[in-house]
Amino acid sequence: MPDRSRKQIPVVQVSTPTPELPSEFQHLLEWLGTGLERMEEIQDEKTREEVFAFLEGIDVLHRQGLGRILDLIASLGGQQAVERIAQDPIVRTLLEMYDLPEADERTQVERVLEDVYPYFQSHGGKLDLLGVENGRVRVRLSGSCEGCPETATTLQRVVEEALREGFPGFRELVAEEPPPKNIVQIGRRPLRRPRWVAAGRLEDLEPGALQPWRLEDVSLLLIRLDGEVYAYRDGCPPGSALTLHLGRVEGRTLVCPWHGCRYDLRTGKREDDEGKLSVLPVAVRDGEVKVALGVEEVGPE
Repeated sequence: MPDRSRKQIPVVQVSTPTPELPSEFQHLLEWLGTGLERMEEIQDEKTREEVFAFLEGIDVLHRQGLGRILDLIASLGGQQAVERIAQDPIVRTLLEMYDLPEADERTQVERVLEDVYPYFQSHGGKLDLLGVENGRVRVRLSGSCEGCPETATTLQRVVEEALREGFPGFRELVAEEPPPKNIVQIGRRPLRRPRWVAAGRLEDLEPGALQPWRLEDVSLLLIRLDGEVYAYRDGCPPGSALTLHLGRVEGRTLVCPWHGCRYDLRTGKREDDEGKLSVLPVAVRDGEVKVALGVEEVGPE
């Protein structure tokens, strides 16, 4: 049977009370949401499929029609006219049900990178979004990760995975070099860089199999997937003593043995809810796998 989850039907995405909406309109939305729940409980499978196919047909018609209306308004009155119309709470609710109007490319990318920035900061780096044009995303990596090829490659991969997952128009990631530093420094300042710890040999990691590992009293999970090696702090939820190494792998998804939580093995992000596993940078050199555990000082510049 096709997946007819409620996320595909926009009616119930606004069932949470919104103070700006008139009470009668809010009541109508709640009534529609309740009706949809009852439709999901239809016992006859064929009837249930026909009902949801009908609803999806209405969804497509409304989505396409509203999209064309917005395009015409923008062409006649400019984007400001669209934004002004969308300020009406009922109109805005209707547009949000169909994810309209779509945000510009930069706004979409900024939303995607919101979950990536903390990851960079945790490893002493900084990610700057320089621009987005026709699916081409330009970023710059600076901080303690700057100049480290292994870290740069790992972090660039994290950004690419996030963009492919959350930015439909993504075409290419361009990582630009930081501008040269012309700073006269007084005194001695220690440099910081990722602290790489050996975690075994690449040939010891069976492709597609979870490998529990312990480095310096840190419980980790390693997996070799599609030619890449990924490392996470073990535990579900993150930080918990409930280990994930007994979970099962379904393609690129890790399924928690305790709660059934589903994590994307490439990004650590939960697929069925909010949350994310703690991702650690990985470098492979001459067949040796290394994992970055924090940063270290390497002396004055």
